[in-house]
Amino acid sequence: MNIFIAGGTGAIGRFLVPLLVNAGHKVVALTRSADRTSPLEQMGAVPVVGDVYDEARLARLVAESEAEVVIHQLTAFGTKDGDPYAETIRVRIEGTRSLIAAARAARARRFIAQSISFMCSPFGSGLTDEETPLYLDARPAVRPLAQAIASLERQTLDASGMTGTVLRYGWFYGPGTSYDPQGTIPTALRNGTMPVVGEGAGIYSFINLRDAAAATLKVLAHEAKGIYNIVDDSPVRWSEWLSFAAKLLDAPAPGRMDVASARQKFGEMRVYYMNEQRGASNARAKRELNWQPAFPSWRAGFEALYSNRSRKSNG
Repeated sequence: MNIFIAGGTGAIGRFLVPLLVNAGHKVVALTRSADRTSPLEQMGAVPVVGDVYDEARLARLVAESEAEVVIHQLTAFGTKDGDPYAETIRVRIEGTRSLIAAARAARARRFIAQSISFMCSPFGSGLTDEETPLYLDARPAVRPLAQAIASLERQTLDASGMTGTVLRYGWFYGPGTSYDPQGTIPTALRNGTMPVVGEGAGIYSFINLRDAAAATLKVLAHEAKGIYNIVDDSPVRWSEWLSFAAKLLDAPAPGRMDVASARQKFGEMRVYYMNEQRGASNARAKRELNWQPAFPSWRAGFEALYSNRSRKSNG
């Protein structure tokens, strides 16, 4: 089928585009920079240059692609033109609106959007699922992200004339993410600047980038609609995975910091991640998509990601 993807050179896009091409789909990929057209061509996609906020050009590009499916994988965490957090909130609200309008005008029949699994209400016991409400009553510093996710999901599921699918991915790890061996998290661990905050009780649901891409391909094949958590089988406390990663990296054991000091140093958002968030269940995706992550546990995934250091630490 004909697929238009926004975010083809992003963290998941680098793995998803080749899978789509190898599955026989014609992929047209949007990029803001002419410098990124070559990598997209090497992946087998047809690159087009445009901006998601230039609605007229975007509509023309989607129409010319004859897209049957539009996939929204845009974030702005790598931006150098502004605040990555603020720009990602904008793209999830305004960018989603522009992409849906272009998809509708082009008479695409499906719209698939990237969401996150870790912005559900932290109140309650056990794992969150697709029915768990988003954390819209969060503290003021956290609330804008929850509101942006709510907007993206509502726009996707309510898009008239199209089937909408929301993929609530877990925490991405792999090359080019914050967990990359040279990324911000390993660097902070080596420098001893990433502590266990409070009880370190925030529950992380991770997902390997390749597994996230494979699950997205399953969504296409199954004509799935609605919301799906795309996470691995092994939710884990911040304190546990942080210590495990430090050992793999031959880094110092993480120190500890009380919550009040962490709020002052890191801000409310990071304290929420470190000490409050709930993990997510992947039961629906496994049941309805016949999907099983190749890395059911983040432990094996981290060992593979940090394998050179693991072998060194083991002599």
